Amino acid sequence: MTKLKEKHYVLNRPITRLGLLVGVAALATGCAAHLQTRTVQPSDTYDAWATRMETMPFVFHRAGGPTEVYDVHGHAWSGAQGSADAADGQRVDIYVGGLSTPATSLCSATGSAAASGTGVDDTRVTAAICDHQRTVVSFDEHVRARVLATKPAYVPRVRHLLLEGIWESVAQEPEPLHT
Repeated sequence: MTKLKEKHYVLNRPITRLGLLVGVAALATGCAAHLQTRTVQPSDTYDAWATRMETMPFVFHRAGGPTEVYDVHGHAWSGAQGSADAADGQRVDIYVGGLSTPATSLCSATGSAAASGTGVDDTRVTAAICDHQRTVVSFDEHVRARVLATKPAYVPRVRHLLLEGIWESVAQEPEPLHT
């Protein structure tokens, strides 16, 4: 075989193509968020929460206790609820820094969820959709400080990841067909 034919044959072998696909997938998922979907209930549908999130506050909790509240577009919160009231209803809680609480208690008033600052450029962020005291779905990821500082870009990412968690949850799988 000529070298050109050998190269064509190697690239067309199923095992070689599979290896290339696995390699590309590994590179693409290196910076992925870790979704926690075990708290999603069958009534927590993608469409229902996508609609609700349009009017929910996104509450950023920083180390030491200060909070910042934004709308779904990453602009300063101007909703009917004040920033103090935003912490009690349906909301998205975003903790900037490490947490020492399990994902199931992120929204609990009695939980010990508090952000702790690290002062490094690569910051851990934990976010959850909160239905009052119940955590609907959450994720954990590392984000560069410059990305986190741009709220009009980062808040839609938070929304997307949380809705993806609902979409991918076991609770959303269809009931099996009985034949």
